[in-house]
Amino acid sequence: MSSEQPDDLSDRIAKALADREARETAKKRKQASDDSTVSAGAYALRFGIEFVASVFVGGFLGYWIDQWAGTHPWGLLVMIGFGFAAAIRSIMRAYRELNARALKNSQGISAPDDETKDA
Repeated sequence: MSSEQPDDLSDRIAKALADREARETAKKRKQASDDSTVSAGAYALRFGIEFVASVFVGGFLGYWIDQWAGTHPWGLLVMIGFGFAAAIRSIMRAYRELNARALKNSQGISAPDDETKDA
């Protein structure tokens, strides 16, 4: 009877450890899928906000330059153009980050960071 108890105990411990590992793996998988969903929504909101903010700041600076220098509509038009260019650049950078994160999450490989510039 005493010889059966250690085997029974080791089987129960092994089963408990396997169950624990399975729960942790499922929890990590669920957390990774939740993070990518939230992250995609956050990036979508980020794209819109960065675009509008860049054009708005450019327009505001152009309006201020026009008031200060008396060059009505030219400062506004030029600075809105610069704001639009900054918005496109910002969206391209955020899109690169989104692709790097998606690549890292889906394949688990080392994805390029935002600091790596493509030219």
